[in-house]
Amino acid sequence: MVWFALLLLSFAAVGQPDTSQQRLELRRAVALDPHNTTARQSLAAALLDAGQIPEAIEQFEIVRKARPGDSRVRGELGLAYLENGNPAKAIEEFRYYLNANPKDAAGYYHLGIALGQSGKLPAALSEFRRSAALDPNFGPAQESIGTTLRRQGDNAGALGAFRQAVRLMPQNPIALCDLGMALKETGDIGGAIANLRQAVKLKPDYERAKYGLGIALRMNGQTSEAASEMREIRRLHQSRTEFAESKKLIIEGMELLKKQQWQDARDRFQQSVDLTPGLPSSYYYLGKAEDKLGEREKAIAAYLKALQLKPDYAEAHMSLGIVYARQQETPEALKELREAVLSDPDLADAHYNLALMLAGAGKSDEALREVSDAISLDPNNADFQLLAGNLYAAENRTARAVVAYTEAIRQRPDYAAAHYNLGLALLKMGDNASAQTHFDTAHRLDPSISK
Repeated sequence: MVWFALLLLSFAAVGQPDTSQQRLELRRAVALDPHNTTARQSLAAALLDAGQIPEAIEQFEIVRKARPGDSRVRGELGLAYLENGNPAKAIEEFRYYLNANPKDAAGYYHLGIALGQSGKLPAALSEFRRSAALDPNFGPAQESIGTTLRRQGDNAGALGAFRQAVRLMPQNPIALCDLGMALKETGDIGGAIANLRQAVKLKPDYERAKYGLGIALRMNGQTSEAASEMREIRRLHQSRTEFAESKKLIIEGMELLKKQQWQDARDRFQQSVDLTPGLPSSYYYLGKAEDKLGEREKAIAAYLKALQLKPDYAEAHMSLGIVYARQQETPEALKELREAVLSDPDLADAHYNLALMLAGAGKSDEALREVSDAISLDPNNADFQLLAGNLYAAENRTARAVVAYTEAIRQRPDYAAAHYNLGLALLKMGDNASAQTHFDTAHRLDPSISK
């Protein structure tokens, strides 16, 4: 079966740094066979790994309803709810999972995290200890035992757990920081400095570790080094403050774009660029505003700067491709749109715009593949369905065109172009009466369309 081949192809991508191609292949498998819960579960897991949590939950829920007794699905759904900030739902799913898998140390650990997020510290501690008992080498359980004991005021117990966590996870900056801070509280300043230095080495922008290191150095009489750490903390604070202000300017600019206040939006984005010249999104949105103002060359320059800072910025590649397309620079447009799809195969609009360009270049087979990918990513987009219908119609696959146009109309009943094109397809199939109905509807919705 085709979906099974796509599923195998997706598994081949497991373990690679970028799993976007895996997600795309799984989407294709699900689109070909929506009832294939194996592919859908794998898609949900891939989405969870990629941080696309709401969609992961949606896919897991579909699988759960189809296979209500599958404990693995319930456990994965619990992880998704935990990531989504819904510990109550996570607890429910983890308990179901653990009832079927009572020896899973990681399961009890995640249940403990959910209970802790719900403010149930004694219950959380119990689950962390159960996890550690099942797997004494599971470092996250020891780290969480230490954190929970510290919150309960048991500093001696917390120190012991943090020592165990660092023994098991010597390259974990959080565990090292927690141990260093606990040692500082006991007066072991030398031990605190050693662990906190290592935490900062592993994670240079770890503000809590830097602050603890600065205090420990000061307590040890190393005032010059302590002052250096405190200056670095102030620099981090300043950088984060500027970043937050820049993001605020971008959000304000985006709202102005929605209101079609192009010049004011451009001013906000330029302020963002001036404040954080190393932030790619500042240039990307500046490019969008310049494009709206008709300043195409300035828009291109802004997009190119965004891509210089972030070469895999899919939205910037796509927007640059669209500008080139308007200027009828087809090779450049195709290059950028292909880069957009490669940079983020989950970006539906990139597939759609690439399909439009391919269709215009006479590459209908490739165009159909891209618009099919766009539909699998966003099945409720009427424009995608219309383009698919047009491509099917151009290949004389009239029945498939009718299906696509009908779906476009279902999604957007006032879509005049979809009604008109459906009329043409029905006319070709000999259904003159239905065709005339859609021609009339198209003309009513848009009188410029000929009957």
